[in-house]
Amino acid sequence: MKNEKIHIWVPELIAREGGIQSYSMEMVEVALEILGPGRITVLSKTDQPGVLRQRFGGKIRTYATGNLPSFLRTPAFALVLVITAFVERPKLILATHANFSPVAAWLQRWAGIPAAVSAHGIEVWGLTAGRVRKALSQVQKVLPVSEYTKQRMEKEINLPGERFEVIPDTYDSSKFLSGLASAELKKRLGLEGRKVIYTLARLDPGERYKGIDEVLEVLPEICHEIPNLSYLIGGKGEDRERLEGKVHSLGLARQVIFAGYIPEVQKADYYRLADLFVMPGWGEGFGIVYLESAACGVPVLGSTLDASVEVIEKAEIGEAVNPKNPKELKEAIVRMLKSPVKGPFVKLAQFDQTSFRVRVRGLLESFEIR
Repeated sequence: MKNEKIHIWVPELIAREGGIQSYSMEMVEVALEILGPGRITVLSKTDQPGVLRQRFGGKIRTYATGNLPSFLRTPAFALVLVITAFVERPKLILATHANFSPVAAWLQRWAGIPAAVSAHGIEVWGLTAGRVRKALSQVQKVLPVSEYTKQRMEKEINLPGERFEVIPDTYDSSKFLSGLASAELKKRLGLEGRKVIYTLARLDPGERYKGIDEVLEVLPEICHEIPNLSYLIGGKGEDRERLEGKVHSLGLARQVIFAGYIPEVQKADYYRLADLFVMPGWGEGFGIVYLESAACGVPVLGSTLDASVEVIEKAEIGEAVNPKNPKELKEAIVRMLKSPVKGPFVKLAQFDQTSFRVRVRGLLESFEIR
């Protein structure tokens, strides 16, 4: 029935940038495109209510608790989720973060509202006990963004394969395109005549699994073979000061550039500066940045220790190595810089927005929502 509604629960769409936020926004926008105005309610924990309402211009009903003090936000948001679900009786609850699964499972049980919960990576890996693990075993569908996460959850939570539906991350192919690097940006950053490797990541102590430390540790050896090399690091966070100290202790002050926060509208320009995008970590559940870089024509180096190897191999956009093996990491970076493989990467299309839309439509149809 065309008047049937769905609820989409998100950590935030606007208040913060990141992979989960991008995924959540894509999910909302694709659901709106498929179902049309008036059939979607978005509930956001961290966004400001007025900002969220303005973003969708009345096409979507929105609720948000970002205006509340942080110590009240979690219980208040849970209450909003429950009350709104009982009042509106949606045909489906779609939660884009596993932390919302206990409330979703409770509503599925007591209100009879089916729930599907996204699973991105480290937030669902290694769950040995707890409310989230129990809830994920109860909701009707779990939506991992990669086969890697699906396989881990099958093994660790003992869920049958039919309970999963993999919906990978996507990227905006209208924003991330191949093109010439900006001469002005190169000059401003001191990258003229340089080979450039690039990492874009949140520089937080809790996200050291991105592999920046490992790249820095092999960089002196790489610079012996490629003397005109620069390492550009984009992103902000409390770990930047520590990383800057490490750069100085390694004698790399002239080779490493911290670009700071990069606005969404400038991301493609920064990708195009690079000869190689490097993020060989061990905690990526997918990695939208790999797709964005490749869409800009820049090959990527990821890791065999997380889901990035799956993305890289399926899209054929670069290589994956063990970041805990310095020799392997160093040799891969040197090899990829000396024998560059540039885009276009034709198999990247399996992760574009058209493919994402097909997958989301299939999910909605599995709940008889059209």
